[in-house]
Amino acid sequence: MILTGGGAHWRDTSRAKGSQLLPFDRFSRSASPNCPESRMSRSLRAGILLCALALAAGAEQQPPPIRCKVRLPEQFNEHQPTILPLLAPDGTRLYVDRKHHPQNTGGVRDPDEIWYAERLPDGSWSALKNLGPPLNTPGSDVLCALSPDGKEALVFGIYRPDGTKQSGFSTSRRTDSGWSFPKPLRIRNFYNLSQHYYATWSPDRRVLILSLQRLDSYGGLDLYVSVYDSLRDEWSEPENMGSVVNTSGMEGSPFLAPDGKTLYFFSTGHRGYGGMDLFMSRRLDESWKRWSTPVNLGAEVNTVGDEASISLTVRGDSAYIVSIDPITRRPGIYAVCLADSLRPLPPRWESREAPEPLSLRLFFALNRWKLSAEQRQRLHEFVRRLPANAGEVLVEGHTDDLGSTQYNAWLSRKRAEAVRAALIVLGIPAERIRTAAYGSTRPAVAGTSPEARRQNRRVEIRVTLAPQSDAPP
Repeated sequence: MILTGGGAHWRDTSRAKGSQLLPFDRFSRSASPNCPESRMSRSLRAGILLCALALAAGAEQQPPPIRCKVRLPEQFNEHQPTILPLLAPDGTRLYVDRKHHPQNTGGVRDPDEIWYAERLPDGSWSALKNLGPPLNTPGSDVLCALSPDGKEALVFGIYRPDGTKQSGFSTSRRTDSGWSFPKPLRIRNFYNLSQHYYATWSPDRRVLILSLQRLDSYGGLDLYVSVYDSLRDEWSEPENMGSVVNTSGMEGSPFLAPDGKTLYFFSTGHRGYGGMDLFMSRRLDESWKRWSTPVNLGAEVNTVGDEASISLTVRGDSAYIVSIDPITRRPGIYAVCLADSLRPLPPRWESREAPEPLSLRLFFALNRWKLSAEQRQRLHEFVRRLPANAGEVLVEGHTDDLGSTQYNAWLSRKRAEAVRAALIVLGIPAERIRTAAYGSTRPAVAGTSPEARRQNRRVEIRVTLAPQSDAPP
């Protein structure tokens, strides 16, 4: 089907089966293209999370079947190939790679270009927009990963001032004026014998997981790890992740979950349903060399064709993948649910310390109700740390004592609704959220001083915990 990067081809899986891949187009007639996908998202949560998980016992290393797979709207899938869905951590943007689109910088000859859609107030997505320079060029441009705050991007290629690129990877910072010119990563003894390659990074951005073909590869593409050396300001030589993960086939498109331990990737060498299947493996220690036996994501995710991309939502219970329609055979981007056993590990609390309270307070400027980037980031971290037994979410809006009773009731309701919408984007099911608007009737701090009023202009979020049966750690 589809692979990532410069000029990657997709093939008609209605006529061909198996794992054979067509070669990529040359990146600039010399160096080649590519990196993979990463991460996906949350807006289809309303529809996705209403789908039931049918959890039935399966064979060893086979997860329960998943009854949840939804094709994204046509603005994402009308042009094909469109691949590599990558959701911004705050849920406000969904990035994709559009191949050979007429509006790419280099027109239809441009093999890969970064596009994005923005989340609208009603939770739907806008039309796709071209990201533009400096990240997009007439060559192959692929967004591999984003930092947890969404402000740093890992992109394919080393960018030159003349607009050309060479093999490698770079980073770019997002500012108020746009994305900065990409800065190359210095990776010791970096080389790749394949025209294809992929990359992602750990949540702290100190470890790269690369998909390359090198002299010590077991087959085609293998997964490698490279660690940042702060003293030398460079990355270590890529080290093969071993035969548990890698096979005589191809392993690529790695996605490392926010827990830093759960790895998702495609493989043509592990046993599966079709050509490329998606798998999950967990890191067993701190060495990045010991991994659990990969588990196939199951028949409701994988098909007899190729699934070559996966990107998880913030909560980790669903993902975006690239797959094919079983009836029309059209490739496209889908949202899928993940069974409990396939999800990232929940945050672990120290048993001798009380866990952090499941509450959050957001403060607002006078007469303001829209969420700032900082507030969205705090919500993102709050949702990410929610335990598996999180239950009902109560969102309460408040104001200071300024303004009329009617106005304050309206303003507190707008603040609560803004937070509710953001929580839904981050993966909290709408039916679990209750809102209340109290105006100025429930101040957190007594008095009319500027500081008291500042603390009273707030939204309070409280999460209840459902009873949880005893289970081994």
